[in-house]
Amino acid sequence: MSKFFTLCFVVLAFLYVLLLRSFRLADPGNAINQKYRPLFLRSSIARSLLFLDRPGDARFELFSPGDSLSVEIDYQTGREPDSRIREWMERIAAQTLKKKAQITLSQDSGISDNSAFTDRKLRTLARDTRDRELAKNRAYVHIIYISKSRDFPSNTGLVLTDKDLFIFSDGIDELTDSRNARSLVEESTIAHEFGHLLGLEHVEREDCVMSETVEVYQPGKFQFESLPTEYCEENLEEIDRLRLEAQ
Repeated sequence: MSKFFTLCFVVLAFLYVLLLRSFRLADPGNAINQKYRPLFLRSSIARSLLFLDRPGDARFELFSPGDSLSVEIDYQTGREPDSRIREWMERIAAQTLKKKAQITLSQDSGISDNSAFTDRKLRTLARDTRDRELAKNRAYVHIIYISKSRDFPSNTGLVLTDKDLFIFSDGIDELTDSRNARSLVEESTIAHEFGHLLGLEHVEREDCVMSETVEVYQPGKFQFESLPTEYCEENLEEIDRLRLEAQ
């Protein structure tokens, strides 16, 4: 009888992992995710075996001991980042992780010239464009500048996985013709999406960079000069809590 129960457990475990990997149907609110997920996240091996790669799942690695964050930035032809991208990432890394950002920036000819990308294509793109050597670093983030999201056309940015951050250049361009306003939207979006990689959720304050309105826009909806680019006190307190939890 014990062999029967053991077999049933193995089969159920296999089905659960299959759902996670192939269909991504495992409910985030179920008992395993709520009670045991934080324990699994502390082990890179467990994360790999259980396919734990949602936004925030790599937070223990990002907050790991060390003084540097490896930032790989790839961009689609014609979607080059703002010239201040290094300055922004250095500030964000210092403010959130207390680390120095080591930035690698390059145009990736392997990114197809699509006008929009589905979520499925984005996941594949993130995997295929990673620098394998850089990705070996525990504290590693991958930023990809591309045209637009087909599934979320109003978004200026998106995070689908644990270490990949997408910036939709064409989506930003559609919001404004002003170079300064465009730069502000880009900076705000990067800070917002990076917050999701750390495990931060949306807040209801529109003066906070983690407001949902920062990544989902409609043309003419905002006074761009008042767009938040900094983490508010509520965010910083949560970041401090996550840092302590990771120690």
